Amino acid sequence: MKQLAGTIGRHIDATDQIMLWNVYFLIKICLYAIDAINLNVGTNLLLFLAILLPLPRRGWWRSCRTTALAVAAVLVLWHESWLPSPGDTYRLLADHGLPSVAYMGSFMKGAVSMSVVCSFGVVVVVSYLLRSFKRVSIVAMAAVITVSPLLKGFGDPARPGGVIQVEEAEAAEKDPAKYLESFYARESERMIVFKQPQAGSVPFDVVVLHLCSLSWDDLEQIGMSPESPFFREFDYLFTNFNSATGYSGPAVMRLLQANGGQRSHGDVHGSATPKEYFLFESLASLGYERYIAMDHDGKYGNYNSALKKNGLNGARLINHDSLSSAAVFFDGKTPLYSDQAMFRKWLDVRNGSKAERAALYFNSVLMHAGTHWVGEKKWAGRDPRDQYKDVASVVQKDIVRMIDLLKASKRNTVLVLVSEHGRALTGSPFQPPDMRDVPLPKITKVPMAVKLIGPKFNGARVNQTVVSKPTSYFAISWLLARFMERSPFGPTAETPQELAGRIPRTDFVAENDSGKVVEIAGVYHYLGKTKRWVQLTPAQLK
Repeated sequence: MKQLAGTIGRHIDATDQIMLWNVYFLIKICLYAIDAINLNVGTNLLLFLAILLPLPRRGWWRSCRTTALAVAAVLVLWHESWLPSPGDTYRLLADHGLPSVAYMGSFMKGAVSMSVVCSFGVVVVVSYLLRSFKRVSIVAMAAVITVSPLLKGFGDPARPGGVIQVEEAEAAEKDPAKYLESFYARESERMIVFKQPQAGSVPFDVVVLHLCSLSWDDLEQIGMSPESPFFREFDYLFTNFNSATGYSGPAVMRLLQANGGQRSHGDVHGSATPKEYFLFESLASLGYERYIAMDHDGKYGNYNSALKKNGLNGARLINHDSLSSAAVFFDGKTPLYSDQAMFRKWLDVRNGSKAERAALYFNSVLMHAGTHWVGEKKWAGRDPRDQYKDVASVVQKDIVRMIDLLKASKRNTVLVLVSEHGRALTGSPFQPPDMRDVPLPKITKVPMAVKLIGPKFNGARVNQTVVSKPTSYFAISWLLARFMERSPFGPTAETPQELAGRIPRTDFVAENDSGKVVEIAGVYHYLGKTKRWVQLTPAQLK
């Protein structure tokens, strides 16, 4: 035993990479202290012992050893981070494509704060000063790795506010998985069946504006709220609407499958989705002529495929012919077009149609991170809030103009505005800005609003109905189905107060490929790649 200890001691003294390993472990401890990673003591001690294991250090042994340890260190750090697994990351890039170099530079600038850089600098300096005391630094590092999680555990992080029942809170902490299972079971029993409008019912068009990268949290960062003039012009405003995902593709599919209750991420993407789930299929069965218009080419996020598979196969696509691009997507090459110009093209086609009813699905990605105007050369260096405020202002003005065009057409229209997900304009060590792999409520709680447009409403003062209960896509389908039964443009329309009281509630569950977030009795829980439920702290929810 003494001989082995002596061998290890001589190995430590001879190891010229100890300083670098001290830097690695100290940086990880700093990241753990700010909730940027979830430190695993056992795994780190195994890696630590592997570093100290005395093996021949010359020739190819040294190169193999160094390479193997470096790879292991990266994999351990990735596993402990909140990032999705390498497999999920690859699939995400395969589906959405690589961003431009300029966007990556902008993302890194926002993801790495100056305080973190300074902390890492201090770590490097301390490790350099201790380089001559290898045995002391090794012992100290082993102690720090072991004790840090224990010290952090003494502080019980404050939970989100609100009065909750003790029994519910305890049950939530014990088994969120059972709650999620129960949630899906309840949701599977819900289905909207659209009924044929009664004879003489006043017909109306349905326009669904699906906006990328817009959450209430993002709007708060640029000085907007549900009380802003833009939102006050809608007849119904949903202030607690959950998009249920942090990415565009799943959001599109969930919206188009709004007839059914909320399903798991896997079920939404499954090939066996019943036709009854598809909102636009139901509209088609009622005689609606279906249209698709987008300010992009539909290749990003497999939009085109998702639309065809989820109730819009056979819908007429409004092309971009004769339009000049207004912006460039975050990949640095895909042209984007004016929302107002695209809407005007659809309205021209609609006005030339003899169909009594029409339904439009309109998708806009102008507010996505990294999107910039044509000819804008220094966009990556702009403050993200200022750049976002600029684009959001243009999109909102375009929507106001769309509403004006619909009013001028004197055609009865139900306009539904809903966001795919937030931009994640702000971030934290838990998840930096512009990242949405963990579908936090600040990302998935998005604006949803409904405006009634037509001769009956155009000259009247808007008496807005606010829906503050937790809702999701099912509420959109439910409301449209009620409008079909009793047209809001006819004499027997239900009052907004009657409808608002009956709009179905959907509790908060959000998920991506890489994880799920569940709210139970005011407490949020996260299930990531470790397959263990973690209760999120207020700092992690920011």
